[in-house]
Amino acid sequence: MNDIYEEMIDASRCIAASFPPPRFYASCGEWLNLSRSVFGKDEQVLKCRELVFHALQDNFGHGMDHAEKVAIEAGALVYLEGARLPLEDSTRREAGILVQIAGLLHDLRRGEKDHAKSSAAAAEKILAEFSLPPENGRYIVEAIANHEAFVEPKRVDSAIGQMISNALYDSDKFRWGPDNFTFTLWQMLRFSQAPVMRLIRRFPKGMREIAGIKDTFRTGTGKTYGPEFIDLGLKIGEKIYQFLQERFAAELLAEGKNQKTEGRKQ
Repeated sequence: MNDIYEEMIDASRCIAASFPPPRFYASCGEWLNLSRSVFGKDEQVLKCRELVFHALQDNFGHGMDHAEKVAIEAGALVYLEGARLPLEDSTRREAGILVQIAGLLHDLRRGEKDHAKSSAAAAEKILAEFSLPPENGRYIVEAIANHEAFVEPKRVDSAIGQMISNALYDSDKFRWGPDNFTFTLWQMLRFSQAPVMRLIRRFPKGMREIAGIKDTFRTGTGKTYGPEFIDLGLKIGEKIYQFLQERFAAELLAEGKNQKTEGRKQ
């Protein structure tokens, strides 16, 4: 039996390939490369990756791939925002490592209600295994607790902590762009074994919710590039919605007939 979700991922990626990537990747390439380099070498980050690897398998579409993207791009945001504060290179690097650890830990409890606070509590326990100064651990936990969408964030009483919190949020919300429509959405459906027909019915409402993210980015860099992520995702989403209506036209027609029949019976 063919995996319908894999078919949808392949089709969605073909649709997305006809669009250009977000400008963030070209414009901020230097900082992304630096963040990737640190991510692949820093001992604390490597330790964190090892600790959370199994916990993030089959994580409601927010597994290791998602966590690593968030971590690396949040690191790049911190390097950029740290220059604006301005911070010394060594302080920016330290903050970049902290936000990468936060990125790896931010969705530990993705399936729970109020998952940001639950993930922050779980992260705090894991961080007990690290030799971090108390304030650094607090920055990580506060950032994770603050990454929920459409929830008023708590202010952080440190410029560096606030920067880390904002960078984690923005990097996570970059994923609501093309990534959402080409991977995350389908992995969430696969995890729950939800039928594609249910997705089609809810697609327009979901698109409206995603559009609401555009005005919530928190860093200067996020405000510059974040809305483009969302706009691009929505354009891809519109094409995918059209594809789904065509791909499942017979099922949609049958469902409509059944609803009419049920309506007449009532």
